[in-house]
Amino acid sequence: MQRGSLTRRLSDFLKSRTKYVDHGQSRTETMMRLTRLLLWMAFLSSVSTAAYTKPSKVPIPRSKPPVQSETSAQSSPSTEAKQPMTVQISTDDGMSQADCKAAMEAVGATFNWIGEAELEGCTVEQGVELISVRSNGSQIAFPQKPTMSCNFAERFAQWAAEIAAPVVVAHTEAQLHAIVTGPGLVCRNRVGTSTTKVSEHAKGNAIDIAGFTLAGKRSLTIGGEVSDSEARALAAMRTSACGYFTTVLGPGANPAHANHFHFDHGKHGRSYNYRICE
Repeated sequence: MQRGSLTRRLSDFLKSRTKYVDHGQSRTETMMRLTRLLLWMAFLSSVSTAAYTKPSKVPIPRSKPPVQSETSAQSSPSTEAKQPMTVQISTDDGMSQADCKAAMEAVGATFNWIGEAELEGCTVEQGVELISVRSNGSQIAFPQKPTMSCNFAERFAQWAAEIAAPVVVAHTEAQLHAIVTGPGLVCRNRVGTSTTKVSEHAKGNAIDIAGFTLAGKRSLTIGGEVSDSEARALAAMRTSACGYFTTVLGPGANPAHANHFHFDHGKHGRSYNYRICE
């Protein structure tokens, strides 16, 4: 409704109200009618203003890029050519020998300091050989003395003392004496192929576990025949490892890990928050 029309109607209405007053209508009733009239006028004014408000400008979406045909996509050469494995890998976790010693002693681990560990062109700086770790007064040995970076050795020793030893005792009622591992540092690509990314083993940032030796020379082999309680122990250790490592693989993940656990602390994406636990 236009403002001019509204004004004319209001004027006519006021004249009619004046006529009613002249015919003896009470002053109170007249004031009530005028009050209602003013409220109604305010409402119509707001509706009129809203109805004729100019709408805001809507942004125009950007046009889509041209779609590449399937034929041209297949014929275009790949921008990421497959490369053979790069050797001379050098990792530095930033720890001095003194820092490493303090960190390893804090988790109850014993080790041999190597410093620069080199194997077939792959070099790990701040490298150590992990020998054992203390847990609740007993020693857990690592007979293979795996080579790894000090940071990863500290994390692995902590998991062994805080998780592996108590879980084995809880489910099997036997003390954990040793953890059977691989060598740790292996200069190769992932899963032993030559066409994938460099393995965390080549950086001293991974470990493979084949089994556990319990008191009385009792063996708990991953991927082998185990009792129900032993199976629960293995499952608990595997699940808990996801809180310590960014990658946890084992039987069922893929054929390459059918007979061992694989733990590493590689970065997936832009941070260490993402986990691969299979």
